[in-house]
Amino acid sequence: MSSYETAAKIIDRMLSGDRANILAPLQKRAQLVRLGHRYAVSALGSGFVYIVARGVVCIETTAQTDIHAVTSLLYEGDVLIPELQAPLPELTLTTQRPSEFWKLTMTALAEEAEQNPQLRKALFLLPQVQNARAQLHIAAMSGLNSEERIAAVLVEIGAHIGMQAGGAISFDLPLTRYNIADYLALNPDTVSRILSSLVSDGIIERRGRFQVSIRNWRALVAKCPLSEAIIRLHGAGKPLLMG
Repeated sequence: MSSYETAAKIIDRMLSGDRANILAPLQKRAQLVRLGHRYAVSALGSGFVYIVARGVVCIETTAQTDIHAVTSLLYEGDVLIPELQAPLPELTLTTQRPSEFWKLTMTALAEEAEQNPQLRKALFLLPQVQNARAQLHIAAMSGLNSEERIAAVLVEIGAHIGMQAGGAISFDLPLTRYNIADYLALNPDTVSRILSSLVSDGIIERRGRFQVSIRNWRALVAKCPLSEAIIRLHGAGKPLLMG
């Protein structure tokens, strides 16, 4: 098997949610760290690598006084190196529920990668996957209207963490409407209005503040021109999304 084919297979496994197995060799060298709802990136310290072990985490900044922006979402298996983040003001990790990270030193990461060629390839390729998601988000922000952006983020989260339940795709929404607004550069009232419209149309169902069921996946996908690309990056290998 050529190195190109090996890399492609690793990417396919990472895209289909198999990151935990690929990164598992690192767990024995890592400290499990639980972070609360808000945590300054500057407080994470230098010389460490953080891998999301549980939860969905926003990276948030205060671009101007009282103007917040969520620059990216981190899912399980994503890698964060604090000193390689953009030097934005008040860069903060925020989450609705306490999250868990594996924390290990750069030295430990390098030693494990040196001993495990597949892990070494994965650590090289994983940032490319995260970068592809960032590019896709920029494309959505540049070319989609408000309703299409809301559909995009619901397709993203549903594809990435959703579970099939009775013909619907259900998940605990990891973002408040304010987080969604900050992620999509929208007004929170606009977010509420569009979500309410999706409920009225029978496309989604909301139970409580955070539980969401996508009742009509095809209708939601049809509302966003970038749905196919989003599913390819966030839900590859999940048959329930492909119909």
